[in-house]
Amino acid sequence: MTNSAIQLMQIDLESFGQYIQKLVREELEKHIPAQSTEKEFYTREETAKLLNVSLTTLFHWNNDGTLKNTKIGNRVYYSKDEVFSKLNQAS
Repeated sequence: MTNSAIQLMQIDLESFGQYIQKLVREELEKHIPAQSTEKEFYTREETAKLLNVSLTTLFHWNNDGTLKNTKIGNRVYYSKDEVFSKLNQAS
């Protein structure tokens, strides 16, 4: 078990909110690939990894309309916009 220190200080609500937003942004940046790749679509495997769900969950989400997929040829893809929209909902 690690030793943790708790430091109490007086902070206004706005500053506290900004601090929490900064922490959340830093954590998200660790788990979301850099935007420089600029893919328009993600494979099932990439989508599952980004959303931290199983391929079965993606299948069910497509069936119930939670996250629709797009078929290109015989392959299944998910649009970047929908994946990031779902990811933001989870945050």
